[in-house]
Amino acid sequence: MKNKKEVGKALGRIPSGLFVITAKCEDKEDAVLASWVNQCSFDPPALTIALATLRSARLLVEASGAFIVNVLPKEEKSLLKHFSRPPEDVFKGVKTKKGLEGIRILSDAVSYLECEVAQAMQSGDHVLYVGEIVGGKTLKGGAPYIHVRDNGFGY
Repeated sequence: MKNKKEVGKALGRIPSGLFVITAKCEDKEDAVLASWVNQCSFDPPALTIALATLRSARLLVEASGAFIVNVLPKEEKSLLKHFSRPPEDVFKGVKTKKGLEGIRILSDAVSYLECEVAQAMQSGDHVLYVGEIVGGKTLKGGAPYIHVRDNGFGY
């Protein structure tokens, strides 16, 4: 690749939101902070998420075939701080309720979308999932958290 440093700066200028992807399979559950989430279809309504191959939450998405996207709020940063460095019990101290397949919904999120995996494919160091949206709701409402990275080659 030519101009890797310049490409990294340009790639980092692509804005994205901040989300928490929650997943559960049998008695195991997890959550991961994610920024690569986008709508990809109107009919049926669907979105894509990209999760690093080494994330344990990804394995739960793979095993269960379902996940929930929780949209983080712009103004209130407590969820962002919590999931940036979650404790061993990832949901400790976070208000939740159960959604699709018993997967947790973050009660203080702007909104959430319940998804069933329609497709998955390896893409470099991440796995890209297409999730068909089967439910969702606005919770706290308000503006979603949007950010731009300094460098497109790292979080």
